[in-house]
Amino acid sequence: MRFRTAVELGGKTATGMAVPADVVSALGAGKRPAVRITVGGHTYRTMVASMGGRFLVPLSADNRTAAGVAAGDDVDIDSQLDAPADPLPAGPRGPWTRVP
Repeated sequence: MRFRTAVELGGKTATGMAVPADVVSALGAGKRPAVRITVGGHTYRTMVASMGGRFLVPLSADNRTAAGVAAGDDVDIDSQLDAPADPLPAGPRGPWTRVP
């Protein structure tokens, strides 16, 4: 889904982008979906968060640099549902055990 939003500064260096509620709903994976975000030709994986009644995705310094954007910029976003990362393999005594 494509939408336009602004890169927002949330503190001294943290940035994020608002995601319209209708976009989150159309993704059909609840209120915290795993997504692939493309901004400025750069794609990264993240999750939508709900903060203060709004949906947001974070935009790290590395991703800002790769996309060539900064806080205050208006940007076009392509978002798509992403499969969550594969779970850790189970060890001989179940999940979260050390395998020699």
